[in-house]
Amino acid sequence: MNENHRLFCQRSIDLAQDGFQKVSLRPQVGWLVGHKQHLLTEGWLYPNTPYRDQLTNILLKIKCPQNSTLTLSTNPFESLEELQQFAAHHSIKDVQIARESSTNFWRAEWFVNRRLYTFWQKKRPYIVLKWAQTTDGFVARSNYDSKWISGAHARKLVHRWRSQEAAIWVGKNTYRYDNPQLNVRDWSGQDPLRIVVDPEQTLSKQLNVFDRSQPTLCYTNQPANGQPNLEFALLPTSEIWHQRIAYVMADLFERNVVSVFIEGGAKFLSFLIQQGWWDEARVFSSKTAFSEGIAAPIIDEKHLVDRELVSEDQLSTYYRFSLEAEQKVEKEN
Repeated sequence: MNENHRLFCQRSIDLAQDGFQKVSLRPQVGWLVGHKQHLLTEGWLYPNTPYRDQLTNILLKIKCPQNSTLTLSTNPFESLEELQQFAAHHSIKDVQIARESSTNFWRAEWFVNRRLYTFWQKKRPYIVLKWAQTTDGFVARSNYDSKWISGAHARKLVHRWRSQEAAIWVGKNTYRYDNPQLNVRDWSGQDPLRIVVDPEQTLSKQLNVFDRSQPTLCYTNQPANGQPNLEFALLPTSEIWHQRIAYVMADLFERNVVSVFIEGGAKFLSFLIQQGWWDEARVFSSKTAFSEGIAAPIIDEKHLVDRELVSEDQLSTYYRFSLEAEQKVEKEN
């Protein structure tokens, strides 16, 4: 691999990441067109618009010179042969697929589309956990009051994260005591599907989650009639929470819900961490102190990959990716 090839491959993956706005059943794809050592144009493809149509419009506009090279982060066509035929029709001499060029590029492209690959490999949504904790390790006061631990900038960032994921889910106590809306009112974008697990339907129907302002899916043991933007799904008879969670995750997979963003509460988050039901965690730590209250979940520091400041709050990011799945794909390549 020459240096120009390496740079173009890395750039295509960076563009795929830059173009990410909302999780999809189709991969994020970055692309660029070069001629000799010169970059002619670059960008990303939108997952919910046919890739062929987008590339056709792009290549017709720039009128590629002979012997141009098309570099893609991953192959958006059904086969390499189909892609090569398409490229030749538009005077593209060579096609480079970053994902297939080296193990490092495979890993980088996997990371960009980690939600989608995890969805298909594990037959469940990609699970992102999020919570905010005080400097002394609490997520709420003893009366469940948690407003506000993190600052305004952190809360706005959370709304951006919500807009990126397919669904959002919190535990019953969070619904009961915080009465969250779980929308993206502080950001632009599509509201996620709200998930409720309420086996005995003990939550008040006056809570915001049942206001039908956005799609909501409630899992319960009690048959109930659905309404616009509010669907009820029956849970299995088992009262074991691990089995209930497994059922919900499998059902979300069947519904093509690629990712779920889980914001609380402490008991629910701790249960998911202990049972291994998570892929990524984002934890805000503020300078606020409660002295006593509801303890924050504990996550193994071996999964820590980054710490940064978001205004006055510290954001810690943790990853728990399946090494078995990565190794399997590497062997196939």
